[in-house]
Amino acid sequence: LSIAHARVDDAARENLFGAWSDLLVGERPSGLVDCYLLEAEGTVQIVAIWESAAHHEQAVRGGSAHPALHVFAACGVDPSHDVFKVMGRIHSTAS
Repeated sequence: LSIAHARVDDAARENLFGAWSDLLVGERPSGLVDCYLLEAEGTVQIVAIWESAAHHEQAVRGGSAHPALHVFAACGVDPSHDVFKVMGRIHSTAS
């Protein structure tokens, strides 16, 4: 699981949402399982779940292939980026 986060000012928000929209219709990097765009108090986070650490590293090496790098680059923002090993998961079976 990777989390990229940065403060995004109002002027860059339009570019951020445009770049995110591009991801919705564009080709996704290999191994990307799920991705979330989150915001709280001016800080934007992009949380991505990957099949493996190798898939994540391949997307990072591909530059803008990584969803977070693509979105934040469109805003001209250099995010902090953390990678976590998922140790457990609880999944709801309710529909």
